[in-house]
Amino acid sequence: MAFRVSSILRQELKLRPAYELALRSSCLQLVLARWGLETAALMGLGGDQTANDDGRKVRAVEAITAAMYESGLDEHATKAEKDMLEKPYRSWEYNDYVYGDHWESFGVLQWILGRQHTIPAYYSNFDRAKLFQSSGIMPADPSTVEKFVGPFMSSQHTIEAQQLQREVDVSEAWVWRARAQVLLGLREEIDSAKSTLSGDQESPLETTLRAKHIPRSLRKMAADMPKTIPLAAKRAHARGLVESLEGGDFAIAVELKGDSDAVTTSVPYANLDQQHLDAIRKIAESRFLAFAWSLEKASDWDIGKVGELVSINPISSVWTPNDS
Repeated sequence: MAFRVSSILRQELKLRPAYELALRSSCLQLVLARWGLETAALMGLGGDQTANDDGRKVRAVEAITAAMYESGLDEHATKAEKDMLEKPYRSWEYNDYVYGDHWESFGVLQWILGRQHTIPAYYSNFDRAKLFQSSGIMPADPSTVEKFVGPFMSSQHTIEAQQLQREVDVSEAWVWRARAQVLLGLREEIDSAKSTLSGDQESPLETTLRAKHIPRSLRKMAADMPKTIPLAAKRAHARGLVESLEGGDFAIAVELKGDSDAVTTSVPYANLDQQHLDAIRKIAESRFLAFAWSLEKASDWDIGKVGELVSINPISSVWTPNDS
């Protein structure tokens, strides 16, 4: 029998109990419902506001907060989540609005629980309306939380191990690529500031790397990224972790709108503008957090700590040897 190196570089993926994922998903849904109300108010999407409109939304916010306590979700929500739900309507701060990045985490949890059939490509978002409908939770009605969580209290996960492993591998590939892009853009600054990265006082560069959740162990690879990215892309494609390549890089499908019908084409990951690079990075990080937490590789639900985790597998799926 041939000895397979990859066999010792894999660990059986063990999920938290289904009810824990259901409770975490429920907490996210309540906060994201509040996020929707706050975002609409911030962007003025309500049109001409009246006192009645504002009063109705205040009551909706209060009902969501009450539902957290009446359903018992306050015992499972993070401190940040409880703080956000307890704040008065229209009093959110910047860090509260950023919680909207967790839509993709919410989608992954719903997928693991069997409420979503597929995980979209990593340059696309989950359909938010369908996500909300998939749980049956009405954020202002605590009984619907209990109805959603209840069946998972005594049930086991039904997801197949091979399917879970594949999606974890895909997630790792895309979060690696997102991090590689950050390092690619900052490689000259990192090279010239090596002596300050380990200092007591945090430099602006260090602040940027921390904000974009770049593990320290990857930073030394920055100078080699122009050569490493094409190699990683080739390996990821060979293993089926990315559907196609473009210009030796992960291919990103983009829609070009013309005078008539829209046309879809592919561009290399590195050719995206900064706005789209940030958006794809956040999709990758949010989904990676959901997988890492669900598999107990992350003890806390905290996107800020994603940078402490290089991979879920012992070695990132991009670099794990093939089973052959």
